[in-house]
Amino acid sequence: MNSEQLLASIQAKFPELQAIPKVQGQVRGDELYLAVPPEKLTELCRFLRFDPPLAFDFLSFVTSVDWKDRFEVVYYLVSTLHKHKLVLKVNLSDRANPEVPSVTEIWAAADWQEREIFDLMGIRFGGHYNLRRILLPEDWEGYPLRKDYVPKPDRYD
Repeated sequence: MNSEQLLASIQAKFPELQAIPKVQGQVRGDELYLAVPPEKLTELCRFLRFDPPLAFDFLSFVTSVDWKDRFEVVYYLVSTLHKHKLVLKVNLSDRANPEVPSVTEIWAAADWQEREIFDLMGIRFGGHYNLRRILLPEDWEGYPLRKDYVPKPDRYD
């Protein structure tokens, strides 16, 4: 299934979703990129995972980007059966309380990746069963991968 067919399959159930066009001069693979509103993420991911013609059974990675005015959570999905790929991008405009639903019930591989994003960026994953720091001490203040993070001197400085 190529990107156009994949988009048509997804838009048949989610007509409001739009592909993110490739910027001129940008180098990327043949993956389809989709902009997804946070409130549609869980429903879309269940469809992508369990619809037989799509069968996105592998969550390769979850990451996040701080664009100063918003956060973006990025999901890279692969169908090992059908050999197609998809990138989901979720924009979070509320920098004070960024939250997106957890996908750990759909792909268990999201567990530690969501915890790492929470720990370093402060993005909450609603419904995550164990959302707590994974790399930093529990008493750490702030989120060190945010662009507005100001480090405080510690006992090692």
